[in-house]
Amino acid sequence: MTKKDTSSLLSLCAIYVQKYDPDYFYCALFAPSFHRELIFRLLAFNIEITRAVSLPSSWSVAGPMAGFIRLQWWRELIEGKDRTHEIAPFICEAISQGLLSSQSLLELIEAKEEELDGIKNWEHWESLLMRSSGKIQATIAQILGVEETEHLQGVASLGVAYEVTRLARNLPKVLASGRCPLPQDIIDEHQLQRTDDGIPASPETIVAIRTVLRAKALDYLKAGRNARALGRKKIAAALPAALAKRDLKKHHQWDQLLEKRGVGDQLAVIWSNFKGKVSF
Repeated sequence: MTKKDTSSLLSLCAIYVQKYDPDYFYCALFAPSFHRELIFRLLAFNIEITRAVSLPSSWSVAGPMAGFIRLQWWRELIEGKDRTHEIAPFICEAISQGLLSSQSLLELIEAKEEELDGIKNWEHWESLLMRSSGKIQATIAQILGVEETEHLQGVASLGVAYEVTRLARNLPKVLASGRCPLPQDIIDEHQLQRTDDGIPASPETIVAIRTVLRAKALDYLKAGRNARALGRKKIAAALPAALAKRDLKKHHQWDQLLEKRGVGDQLAVIWSNFKGKVSF
């Protein structure tokens, strides 16, 4: 079957996630088929609100206001106002059917608004991550039937571990996009400033920040250990941690790694799914 044929079998939200968040797309494929579409809708929504806080060219003119306007657009959609966007009907349908909680989606938006306002310190940074990436991962787990509080908390920690690892690996690209998901402490320490071309950072600064982020990601992996063995039907909620584990081991090669995942990464996810457990 050709790539074109395969794509024709995917929903619009699935294709959207495949294009803009291939790691999560690949991991979601291992969820039971009857849960996948809802997961893709949640992930597509998260992609859009994350894009709203990437503001390289407009920052010097409007500051964070352009981001707030974009997020307000999504807030109004969730609150029932008619808005035109290719994924909007699917989000609204999931809300109206009680499959996604409007309150949970609004809380994800609030976390992005706090990011635009500025992340005050490391404590605030960790709180935001748990209320954004952690919440996304825990919601996926709930969709798959995970109910135990300790497992949901563990899955949330694994979601944060993956997101912090992804941030560290892609740090130059993230800063160039104009997004700054870092606490004020580290911004001040390295004198980071926004320009119309993003947020410039020297190679030495990138290395220093990556070192801190890698240590944080490892801590979150450890914190999520109680959710690493959810079983075959639910393990898709923890599979991004398999990619985080591999990326953290290859941290010296981050700038040389291709953006597209290799066979080794794919096999790590397949093996974790087969065992119903992520080993780390």
